[in-house]
Amino acid sequence: MTAHKNHGKKKGNKTAGTTNKTNGSVIKVVVKPNDVGEWVKPNTLDKFYIDDEAVFPSIDFEIKTDVPGPYKWSWIMAWDAHVSGLRERARGAKVASFSQKGSFIQAGTSWNAKSINSVVGGKLIVTVDVGGQKFQRTVVVLGKQPAPAKIKAYLEARDATALEKLVAQESRFKHFIELDSEPVVAGDKGYGLTQLTRPVPTFSQIWSWKENLDAGIALVAVKKKEAKRHLDSHGASSYTQDMLDLETISRWNGGSYHEWNSTEKKWQRKNNILCDKATGNIGWDTGVAVNSNKTEADLHERDKEEYKKMKAGQTAEHPWTYTGVCYADHVAGD
Repeated sequence: MTAHKNHGKKKGNKTAGTTNKTNGSVIKVVVKPNDVGEWVKPNTLDKFYIDDEAVFPSIDFEIKTDVPGPYKWSWIMAWDAHVSGLRERARGAKVASFSQKGSFIQAGTSWNAKSINSVVGGKLIVTVDVGGQKFQRTVVVLGKQPAPAKIKAYLEARDATALEKLVAQESRFKHFIELDSEPVVAGDKGYGLTQLTRPVPTFSQIWSWKENLDAGIALVAVKKKEAKRHLDSHGASSYTQDMLDLETISRWNGGSYHEWNSTEKKWQRKNNILCDKATGNIGWDTGVAVNSNKTEADLHERDKEEYKKMKAGQTAEHPWTYTGVCYADHVAGD
């Protein structure tokens, strides 16, 4: 979005609120920041977009002053991550905060934020100090959703098509929520296309869909090594490529998929895990007394209302669990 020039003087702009009176709208109140000083551009709360190639926008900042330099510039990009899920609706609770900042001294009265050289979004506050005067301007940086075909092409070019199934499962190829143009955030602090959770992704890995995929590719490689090490413990001939893939996918979500059957001398799926096929990665340990001798339908009916509570819903009376075994089964279509 191109910024429009500020033709009027805006000195000491005080915090103000505006109300959106449209019934059923998501955002009811917009609180204006405490921007100060006279700026040529941009306007307060102008919106700029990281494009669908994950390129940070060109944002020109320029102050109007007769005071000679040098000028001390500083900036901070800050974003609060609120739970979104994949649905186009108002976000929920805040689960984390991210920020990045920088400062420099220069002779000029203008600066382009593209020199931040990082693909991050949120509220960008730029401050200039000179001769006892202070200038402050606040804008918003959001993101454009890439098409699924663009995402698949990126993976193919990196010989990482194996990640495609995981992206389809994790986010349905959705990196940004179209309602507010911010990244997808799960209740378990999973972010973006690959739902990066552990290790905690960087600010730019959350906002750049390409960096998000790169981190996902690297994580799959780590999980594959772990899976191979596990299966190799009984020899390379003890498993197939399909088994290695299942073990890798399971570990991506959490935990191993196979256990060694010492009687039959072969790997087998963990036989104590019963999955709720109505979900993506929820199941039960049948070794737990209150779960034993129960059908999937019985356990689903008992625990389904607890799923939305996430970890808090896993109690002694409702001992369901997130499991990589069920995740792998779901991805494989079993």
